[in-house]
Amino acid sequence: MEHHDQQRPTTRPRGGRRDTTRRTASWVRTGAVLLGAFCLWLVMDAAVLHHNAEVNSPAGTRRTVAMDVLGPIEALARLVGLNIPAGQANLALGRTAEGGLPPPPTVPTTVPHSTTTTTTVPHEPTHAHPLRVLIVGDSLGEDLAAPLLADLNNTGATTVWTDTRISTGLTRLDYYNWVAELEYDVYTLKPDVVIGMMGANDPQGFPGPPYVAFNTAQWRAKYARNVGQFFTIGRASGRQFLWVSLPQIADPGRNKLEFGVVRALQHQAAVAHGVKYFDADTVLSPNGHYAAYLRVGGQLALVRQPDGIHLTPAGSALLAQSVFVAMQRDFGVRLP
Repeated sequence: MEHHDQQRPTTRPRGGRRDTTRRTASWVRTGAVLLGAFCLWLVMDAAVLHHNAEVNSPAGTRRTVAMDVLGPIEALARLVGLNIPAGQANLALGRTAEGGLPPPPTVPTTVPHSTTTTTTVPHEPTHAHPLRVLIVGDSLGEDLAAPLLADLNNTGATTVWTDTRISTGLTRLDYYNWVAELEYDVYTLKPDVVIGMMGANDPQGFPGPPYVAFNTAQWRAKYARNVGQFFTIGRASGRQFLWVSLPQIADPGRNKLEFGVVRALQHQAAVAHGVKYFDADTVLSPNGHYAAYLRVGGQLALVRQPDGIHLTPAGSALLAQSVFVAMQRDFGVRLP
């Protein structure tokens, strides 16, 4: 009997293409989950990342790009409250809300008004032993910080850090705690000189509970306490502190009834705590009145933004130059 080899028909596994599609879809879902988790982490931890970039990173393109990218993400996190879990976790671990090491307790120091004469920094600044300068502030402080940072860096005898936050101040410490922030900054950076400018956002009530309305006796006492604590930290350990006042603004009503109140309380606290006080109006309002245009280098220049509050690049540079001179004069420091 003849036997014929029967060739089995080649069969293709059923669902092969479907299995490949499923595997691809599974990888896509996994990637989407991982990407979503990364984005959520980035938003929740943006305050820590932004703080580390601003405070710990050296000045340069990398730091600038990091701050430009992380700044809006941090603002979004604060707006929707996604920064709270990370902040609470850091506090539970014994850190600051931004993830830094907690500073040691500071001892309050009050310097009498009679001792606010010219003081000196610990050493003569050189390239090998630079003067360590920290610039802090709100959006107006940010206007000042950029050109002042450039002026100081051009000397070749300074190391400069900036720590600025828009829409912050010394009233709403519940929103952004500048007292804790400055304490962290001086602990980690150990500056010889602190230069500060903020207060544009301070004419508002304390949210409480209980709510404290702006410019009541209780509000003035509480605000003065916040400013005094801020100045105390800045002046501790023999540091020098130069405070730049709020300039006059275009709105005469707000200028007198809001900004004037803040300026007066800041000035009183500066005198009480031995903080050098630089009156920005001597530069930006030389005739005693708000000025949108001033002569700079013999030419008329726009020095204030259309909002009547913030400074243009020309106004910022003008103020920075004067603060630079005042810092050398008031602290007996000679910079190249």
